[in-house]
Amino acid sequence: MDGVEPVLYPLLRRDLIAQGPRYVVQIGDKVIDYNEEFRLFLATRNPSPFIPPDAASVVTEVNFTTTRAGLRGQLLALTIQQEKPELETQKTRLLQQEEDKKIQLAMLEESLLETLATAQGNILENKGLIDSLNQTKSSSALIQDSLSESHRLQASLDQERDAYLPLAESASKMYFVITDLSRINNMYRFSLASFLRLFQRALQSKKEADTTEARIAALEASLKSMVYEYVCRSLFKADQLMFAMHFVRGMHPDLFQENEWDAFTGLIVGDMVRKADTQKSLREQIPSWIDQERLGAVAMFKSTFPGLYQSLCLSDSDLWLSFSRSSNCEQEVPPSIAKKIKPFQQVLLVQAIRPDRLQSAMAAFTSQALGECVCVSDPFRPP
Repeated sequence: MDGVEPVLYPLLRRDLIAQGPRYVVQIGDKVIDYNEEFRLFLATRNPSPFIPPDAASVVTEVNFTTTRAGLRGQLLALTIQQEKPELETQKTRLLQQEEDKKIQLAMLEESLLETLATAQGNILENKGLIDSLNQTKSSSALIQDSLSESHRLQASLDQERDAYLPLAESASKMYFVITDLSRINNMYRFSLASFLRLFQRALQSKKEADTTEARIAALEASLKSMVYEYVCRSLFKADQLMFAMHFVRGMHPDLFQENEWDAFTGLIVGDMVRKADTQKSLREQIPSWIDQERLGAVAMFKSTFPGLYQSLCLSDSDLWLSFSRSSNCEQEVPPSIAKKIKPFQQVLLVQAIRPDRLQSAMAAFTSQALGECVCVSDPFRPP
């Protein structure tokens, strides 16, 4: 269902009417017999359904969708089972012992209350009762000490388990990055089961590592490569570069400065680009070596990133001569400028001045960002 229909409110509120030995409920204009064993389940495909306030108080909402925190915990458990199975065994054993101790403590408390309730005569003169109370107190203290020791051991085990938390966090992030592809094309849907198979395959890869950090780095690189190749095989060729950019942004958000991604995707329109701005006024603001048709884009770049534009020294035509004429301009950014700007800023530069080489610039950027484990090719370059 897409929502809770008002006609069901009497049933949800259990507005029952007694008619002799039976109960009835009115739904719409009909009065229907009510069975005490009746249960109603409403299911929806909407991950964030709107439940009216008057219905929210009479229904129980159970969300079975995958959350980032829940998936992270599941992936961490899989990692520990593969990498440190003894930790998971100890953790399970300690939890079982803790539950047993809590049950014993509850039984002692119940026994103490029953003894006090059934005691006869003066309690202070009842030697058997006092001995029983002292014994119960000492047993309770031992159990409390055991619980404290169990909590301490669990904290120590959790600290060891948390060493693998970065891998689980990274893998969880990967899954939600690839699920976003369904917004581009409804065909691009990937199940959690398929992702878990990839994750387990990555865990089974045998790579020697001296430290836990090195092992985590190797596992993350292996998983990244597997996920990228698996997803790319499922995409149309024209969408593979788009996915590479999306994958980089999801996994390495630190490579993008404020507003850079929005400017790249066209969500930001610079203040300098207005209908009132004539080509002549733009020509006066932009260096002469830049093509006429790129004036608006460069003006938007200048207004959006004034500090970056200033550092490029675009007014020096000799510095940018090779860049403007090269058939591989993404590789001809002046070395003095390339040292000062970040890799994605070079992509923004190519997008503004030489959009004919944007695809190649994007492929070079994603290959550099994803590392040697993933090779990104330009899908628009002829073989």
